Amino acid sequence: MTGSEENHPVGDGRGFRPDPAFVDALRGTAERLVRELDLARPSLEGKLLRPTVALAAAPDHLRRDPAFLSGALAIQMVHEASILHDDILDGSETRRNSPSAMAKHGVARSLVEGDHLLTAAYRVAHSTGSMAFVGRFARSVERTVAGEKAQHRARGRVLSEAEYQEITAAKSGELFGCAVALPALVTSGRETEDAASAFDLGLRLGRFYQMVDDFLDLCPGASLGKSPLQDYRQGKWTWPLAEAGLDGFDLDESALFERLFTHVQGGETPMRSAFRRLELEGGRIGEAWKARFPSDPVVPHLIESWIQVAAATLEGEDSGGGDSREGRGSTAVPVGVSGGASTSSAAQVVRRQAQALGDSDEWIRYFGRNSRSFRFSARLFPPDEGRLVSGIYAFCRFTDDLVDGAPELEAEELDARMDAWQGLIRQAHGSQDTGVSLLDEVMGETARRGVASLYAEELVRGVAMDIRPEAYPDLESLRRYSYRVASVVGLWLTELFGRSDPWVLRRAEAMGQAMQMTNILRDVGEDLRRGRLYLPLDHLDRFGIARSDLEAAAAGHGPLPAGYGDLVESLMVLAEEDYAAAAAAIPALPAFFQRPVAVAGQVYRGIHQEIRANGYDNLRKRAYTSLYRKVLLGGQGLWSLRGARRRYAPDRTVGVLFRGPVVN
Repeated sequence: MTGSEENHPVGDGRGFRPDPAFVDALRGTAERLVRELDLARPSLEGKLLRPTVALAAAPDHLRRDPAFLSGALAIQMVHEASILHDDILDGSETRRNSPSAMAKHGVARSLVEGDHLLTAAYRVAHSTGSMAFVGRFARSVERTVAGEKAQHRARGRVLSEAEYQEITAAKSGELFGCAVALPALVTSGRETEDAASAFDLGLRLGRFYQMVDDFLDLCPGASLGKSPLQDYRQGKWTWPLAEAGLDGFDLDESALFERLFTHVQGGETPMRSAFRRLELEGGRIGEAWKARFPSDPVVPHLIESWIQVAAATLEGEDSGGGDSREGRGSTAVPVGVSGGASTSSAAQVVRRQAQALGDSDEWIRYFGRNSRSFRFSARLFPPDEGRLVSGIYAFCRFTDDLVDGAPELEAEELDARMDAWQGLIRQAHGSQDTGVSLLDEVMGETARRGVASLYAEELVRGVAMDIRPEAYPDLESLRRYSYRVASVVGLWLTELFGRSDPWVLRRAEAMGQAMQMTNILRDVGEDLRRGRLYLPLDHLDRFGIARSDLEAAAAGHGPLPAGYGDLVESLMVLAEEDYAAAAAAIPALPAFFQRPVAVAGQVYRGIHQEIRANGYDNLRKRAYTSLYRKVLLGGQGLWSLRGARRRYAPDRTVGVLFRGPVVN
């Protein structure tokens, strides 16, 4: 038995076939090494996408070089081994509508064959004679396995965008990255900046490849060689589920398809919105590839073919095709509206309120009035970038005010207004003129920089969670809320300013978690008086504190509950761990972005000292940081940044996700 064929569904794009002469050269290399080294024999069937990507990145003189061919062969052997192992992990009986190797030969034999291919691949990699390639290859293999392990561990759990990207970068991106870096590594014989940037581009391509596969898994009409929703049934979180605003895996197939394919504001279903994101990301990667490899037509064709497969599949769904769709609604019903309020009238009200914000000068004043700590650090931005940051924070404040600024409205009316705002966001991101200057500029610039509207939409979903406030049973559920109302802002800005490395995104997410926890701890009394409690209930139970005790103290009818200071301190420690994790990645940001982030983090973290100075009484006192203290804290942040820059190492061989998440 040999390794399973290359059969990833998105490899079926528009008749692509690998170069026959290259395949013959790979087979010849494999035959020679099998004889010389007594190795496992790879199948070398199917699309051979990873070796093909390596070939596309290679100059003509290298394409028949024995070292290059050995490296491409080693990468393919690892992929074939991973297919055998994946079938065992997933219990897959079929591959490409045929029995899988596991079904034909059993688990034990498939496992051993996969192990043999994997270990033999290291010997093939060594035969390149390039220790630089061997080092990169070994790292990529380990990261691929770690990514699979992390995905298995995360089953049944909703993932943040950064978590999802970190997992897919490892399990799918690393081998593509290694393939694109192969020519530079073999040529130079050492790790160079050129090889590192080639690897990063390949990793992005591999992540995109996985994104298309995850999109198609949710389309019942897709020809995957497997049943649809396999990942969903196994509790694997994928990115289109976030586009639909889902919070778990509790929907049956009919309800899930209705949620994914029912129209929402802006005339789009969640899957149509997801497809726009695919187009956007594919376009970004395609342009980057053309800039680096201007004479190569193969990879741009591949990217376009994957997008076309997704488009054709989606058209089939929109026109009523596909299986397992009984009971799916077909009318344009906005997700999240519970009825009883006119969406059109709500849209008119929201549009008028947003138009009243005026132009950018007025946004900046609005931002400054409502976000003094952030405004303090925003002064460190260059003018153009500072204007964009101010616009995003004005957007966030306005979104928050749609709920908090109208306590007299019924929940159904607030639902309608939030859905109307969501629709305007999508229209502005899709280059439609909404008549709202703030949206047209901020979301227009977001789209122009190739960033999806997901972060803005997630923020709306997070704010909407306060329409019917519920207590959070544990830290994980609280962090889901914090991710939506805080982390997405840092992720949005990080991507806008050109950084999409999952390692950096995860720490941007951690900064948002830290700041939101600081917000929560500063405002406990104020929130209680509005009927809200954000402290996780399991932490209250741990310290023997009842909500009624907190409400009495906040109303001035009793002392601070015993153990309350310890509770607050324990949560501040968690936040400070997130601040520290985030600080490590600040040197990876663009230079103009580093100082404002370092200052903002330190100023916000300084609120903890004020809470301690108040004897942990955040029920009757609001911690306040004076301008003098802000200046001191800002200086500390800049000093800490100097140390972080000295310690920063761009080559991060271990992602924190695989030791345990930065945030849950």
